[in-house]
Amino acid sequence: MGSRAMVLRLAAAREQAAAGVDYSPRFGARCPWCGARVKVYATQPWEGPVRVRYHRCYRQGCALAQMNVSVKSIEVDPVAEAGG
Repeated sequence: MGSRAMVLRLAAAREQAAAGVDYSPRFGARCPWCGARVKVYATQPWEGPVRVRYHRCYRQGCALAQMNVSVKSIEVDPVAEAGG
């Protein structure tokens, strides 16, 4: 992969980390750069059917981990979303 492509991929991963990745109660959230499961460091309260968490990747060799980038995750409760 060329350096320009690497920079574009890294920029896209940082944008995705800031915008939010999906969170699964069963599988957690994944790093948008390396795909490793990221560790939670802050959890916000539920706002309706949505809960936001903030994570960090600690996988050795991960560019986002080396840059200490936070990964935002968004969990949606399907029962609350359906009004149940």
